[in-house]
Amino acid sequence: MNALTPDEFRSSIDLEKRKFHMKSYFESSFYRQYRSANMALSALGRSPRVLSLGAGGAFVEEIVQKHLDASVFVVDFAETLAIESDLYGNFAGMFAGDISAPDWVSPLDGVDAVFWFDNIEHLRIDPTTILRKLRSALSENGQIFITTDNFARLRNILKLIFNRSIVALPKDLFAEVDFEHEYVHRREYTRPELEACLREAGLKPVEVEMLWQSPSESLKKLPFRSFEYLFPRFRPHMLIRAQKAEQDVRLTTG
Repeated sequence: MNALTPDEFRSSIDLEKRKFHMKSYFESSFYRQYRSANMALSALGRSPRVLSLGAGGAFVEEIVQKHLDASVFVVDFAETLAIESDLYGNFAGMFAGDISAPDWVSPLDGVDAVFWFDNIEHLRIDPTTILRKLRSALSENGQIFITTDNFARLRNILKLIFNRSIVALPKDLFAEVDFEHEYVHRREYTRPELEACLREAGLKPVEVEMLWQSPSESLKKLPFRSFEYLFPRFRPHMLIRAQKAEQDVRLTTG
C-alpha cells in the first residue's frame, strides 16, 4: 500500500475513542506514530493477523485495521483493557497479561505481525526472553515492529555532561512492573544492543529508522535537531522491523 501523508494519518485516527492521556500523547509522539504506521503499511499484506503488546493508544493498530483490514489482538494489563475498552473493543480480541511474567506465552500462534511499540523500555527483564516467545508465535513470514527510546541520544549525552541522571529515580526504577508504574523506563537501549537481542532470539533486523517524536522542535531545542539531522544515530528514538533470521533479507537504514 502507498504511504499515508501526515494529514491522511491524522484523519484516520479517532481521538474521541481514547481515554486516559492518549490524546495529548498522540500529539507529542505524532511523528513516531506516523513513521511506524507507514512502515507497517508498506511491509504487511492484506488482512494480516496482528498481535499488539502493551497497545496503549493503539494508533498504528487502528491504521492497519482500517487500511489493511487487519485482525488486531491486544495484550495489556487488565486495568488498561478496562480503561480503553471502547477502543480495544473494536479489535478482534483482548488478552489480559503481563508479558514480563516468567510464565507468559503468546496467546496466539501464526501471527503475521507483532507490534511492540513504546513498551520494551518499561520492562525489568532481558527482552531476548520475550523476543524468543514472539518468534515462536510468528507465521513463516511474520514480522516484529519495535519502537523505543535511543539510550545513546544526544540529549542523554548532554545530561551526563552536566551531571544529570538519565535513568528514573530508584523508587520508580525498582518498582514492580504493573499498571500503577507502567510509565517508568527501567532500561533503555542503544541500537547495537537491541539488534544483538533480536539476533540472539533468532530474529534479523531488516529495517531501521532513527527518528524524532515530532516533526519540529521548539526554538531552544533547534541546535539539538540540527546536530541529529547530520548524525542520525544520535536521534531520540528507534523504529526497527525484524523477521525470522533464516529469511534472506537485506538490512536497510532510514
